[in-house]
Amino acid sequence: MIPAWQESAVIQAMLTNLFASYNYKNYHVFVGCYPNDPDSISKIDALRPRHKNLHISILKSDGPTCKADCRNQIYNDIRAFENKQDFEFCGYILHDAEDIVHPLELKLYNHLIPRKDMVQIPVIPLERPWYDLTGGHYQDEFAENHIKEMVVRESLTGHVPSAGVGTALSRRAMKAVSKNHSVPPFDTGNLTEDYDLALRLKQHGLKLIFARFKTGPNDIIATREFFPNTLKAVVRQKSRWLMGIAFQGWRNQRWHGPLALKYALFRDRKGIITAQLSAAAYFILLNILLVWLIEWLMPDGYRYPPLLRRGEPLEYLLWANLLFLINRALHRFYFTYQIYGWRSAGLSFPRQLWGNILNFLASLRAISLYSRHILFETPLLWDKTDHVFPEMDQLLPYQRKIGEILIESEILSVSTLQNALADQIETNEKLGQILIKKGHITDQQLSFTLKQQAALNESKA
Repeated sequence: MIPAWQESAVIQAMLTNLFASYNYKNYHVFVGCYPNDPDSISKIDALRPRHKNLHISILKSDGPTCKADCRNQIYNDIRAFENKQDFEFCGYILHDAEDIVHPLELKLYNHLIPRKDMVQIPVIPLERPWYDLTGGHYQDEFAENHIKEMVVRESLTGHVPSAGVGTALSRRAMKAVSKNHSVPPFDTGNLTEDYDLALRLKQHGLKLIFARFKTGPNDIIATREFFPNTLKAVVRQKSRWLMGIAFQGWRNQRWHGPLALKYALFRDRKGIITAQLSAAAYFILLNILLVWLIEWLMPDGYRYPPLLRRGEPLEYLLWANLLFLINRALHRFYFTYQIYGWRSAGLSFPRQLWGNILNFLASLRAISLYSRHILFETPLLWDKTDHVFPEMDQLLPYQRKIGEILIESEILSVSTLQNALADQIETNEKLGQILIKKGHITDQQLSFTLKQQAALNESKA
């Protein structure tokens, strides 16, 4: 299920990559479009002759409305398609028009559903250049959230927020949130309908899981994408998140659930306040630095009173605050390193400072827009972000791998491939040569597989 509004720049490349990547056969793709967006429709139509499992859902009204409205139309068309074909899908996958899908994600969902009702896989922002602090700060935030925060949250509360991409839902889940198909499943009154959906699933007592599954030493089943890297685009995107989670979530979902879940909701919603406090702290820090500069330049001039006196409670509070700040920064450093390496981890420190300023600007915009919505009933429309899709050379790390093709062809077992990958780490030999040396495949099988890999990856170009 892919909602699209003015996505002509990326939707064709995204879908082409999706069809070339998936190591799966029995699936269908539904893309929601608006009648006043002919460019996106024409890009999708150009692919339909080659992909019979690609469908377009045309909304009844011009866009933009909201992403939830688009997804509801897609769901209605899926149900009509099921009735016409006389079969039922076992799951529904949420993606966006700029996503890079993992080849094995559908197999993972198929393994977990219907035992689980919602499966969320990690979302990993594609790496930006070192100097791009605006786009790069997403790397640090998602690395920490999707390696640490989601795991802890699931363990404490049994609740996993949906990221809106890389989310799989069971039939039971869709039936529950649609009240047995009597109401639309996605809430059009919430700008973060995916986040709202996960909370409603939890209220129904359904099983939610965060699935972080590694397929090799350096590969994880995840959704990857470029996040915005301009000030205006970041502020627009984050203000939408804040309005949906902090304001609409508070208003619609209240503070239900046990204490642990209430604490998780508090952590989600406090951003609208902590962003203001961070900006105030920066203002105070700049004033302190200015005072120190004046005293250094004019040692015989006016002497300002000391900020604090030794032994006062404020001194111990500031020391404790400094320790918590260092602990917080080291957490982000560590989890960023886990995905992006040392250099990016080191940049997490300046990116966190700049990220706080971006969050402050986004919170101001969210407060302004939501206040006008409450006071003057101004509608909150789909304030979408312009997306980009990676170039061919940037997609190379996510292309079909030899091991995946060999498993799909039933030439190798998963355990045999894992053992060969472990040997590769030690010997640094090519995987194909290791498999031949151990007698798992022949030269002819390797040659044929390499030709398959080239053909599959060339179809992305």
